Amino acid sequence: MLLLIVGSNFIKAQSKGSSELKIAYGLGTTTDFLNAFTSVFTFGYGPYETRNSGAFVVEYNYAIKDKWIIGTDLAYQQVTREYSDKSTEKSHNYTFAVKSNYNYISKPKFRMYSGLGLGLTLEKSRNPVQNISHFNYQLTGLGIRLGGRLGVNAEVGFGYKGIGNVGLAYSL
Repeated sequence: MLLLIVGSNFIKAQSKGSSELKIAYGLGTTTDFLNAFTSVFTFGYGPYETRNSGAFVVEYNYAIKDKWIIGTDLAYQQVTREYSDKSTEKSHNYTFAVKSNYNYISKPKFRMYSGLGLGLTLEKSRNPVQNISHFNYQLTGLGIRLGGRLGVNAEVGFGYKGIGNVGLAYSL
């Protein structure tokens, strides 16, 4: 019995030196909000978003302390816009960011966290040809991960991953 109690104290979901990979899908990104404001402030002449893929995210996380995580995010989002002259523009948005999360609760099969990511979004489009970059961020108000080595996660916040995103996580 003593061995089980002592052993359970060493099993932590994201203990120092551990890492994980995540894939996620999110909606309501900062790119979506920028596009909405552009449509409003061009008084009918600007582009209107007609299609949006949502944000596809790949993450790598590394625990530098038992509850403190640093990592990188790569997010992709495709947006199609239509102008008043009926021409269309398709843009590909790539966001590269570094981030940090803090786990309030870190159990073997349950983790609750908040975090902040800072990065750069590169927007590439062909018609008209333009490459635009801008600062971007992700503020995760609440994140939850359920499961052992393979788990599911959900986050609520605002930024390049969206207002909400869900995904899969795999501990390495």
